[in-house]
Amino acid sequence: MKTTYGECGFCGGKVVERRLTMNLEFGGRLYRFENVPVGRCTECGERVFKAAVAKQLEHLARSHAPVKRRISVPVRDYVPVESA
Repeated sequence: MKTTYGECGFCGGKVVERRLTMNLEFGGRLYRFENVPVGRCTECGERVFKAAVAKQLEHLARSHAPVKRRISVPVRDYVPVESA
């Protein structure tokens, strides 16, 4: 069953539910969540979270349950390119 989200609060476009992969920070740690139900505006792309989904994401981040898998992400400092 799809959850209804109504109209976008920014542009008035139609918001439909999608399953997305989200990278979110909780307590100074980065977490990746897959298959998250999120409302997404078809016009401007704005994302809308239901309160219950946001609470569940926080609960999952704080839990000590086993993780699905771990990934490694390269990190670099941003260095502006000098123009000629």
